Amino acid sequence: MVEVRKPRHLGGARQYLIFSWELIMIDEGKERLDEFKKELRRLSATRIVRKHILFRECCMLSRDKYFDLRSEVAGHFGLHPNEVLVVGSTKLGFSVVPGKKYRLFGNESDIDVALVSSALFDEFWEQVFRYKYEGSYWPEYDQFVDYFFQGWIRPDKLPRSPMFPLREDWWNFFRTITNSRKYGDFKISGGLYKSYFFLENYQTICIQQCIDNLEENNANNSDE
Repeated sequence: MVEVRKPRHLGGARQYLIFSWELIMIDEGKERLDEFKKELRRLSATRIVRKHILFRECCMLSRDKYFDLRSEVAGHFGLHPNEVLVVGSTKLGFSVVPGKKYRLFGNESDIDVALVSSALFDEFWEQVFRYKYEGSYWPEYDQFVDYFFQGWIRPDKLPRSPMFPLREDWWNFFRTITNSRKYGDFKISGGLYKSYFFLENYQTICIQQCIDNLEENNANNSDE
């Protein structure tokens, strides 16, 4: 478990130190990926999600930095730190998203934060209802609805409007902590889930795809 930094035109000993940390980061990600692939063969998707995503420490943030990040996000939105967790390649050390599957965490990666709060979700929902009730439409509406029916909200799919003060506060906050570089030189973004049920099941879909792909590859290899 390492605290990562992205190099920015640094020289001498400091650049060498950062490069060394990157090598450690890559090794950590590879170890986690090897373990993950082995467990795809013997564990259910739900169990893998709980073990590797919901309950495990971050692969790419130190324990202290992970605690600080969760506490800062929770404090801003009035949540308990247990309602905030990091997901994605920062948590695993690699991506499981289609198109990026098994790509190790690197300099171009983001830190993805999941907030789980029914109350905060409902606040966003009420603002969406008022906006839609006024007969307004926005280009990302269909994409927003697709995520919404899966139990989570992507604020980047909401329109810029005075009727969405929560959206502006959301983006201002995550922009501020990204620019602070307290958690590395990475973009930090967030998604809001109605409950742990939706978070777990959304993550389970991605993991089940990994299992299905593995079984399909094994079947194809056995036919050769």
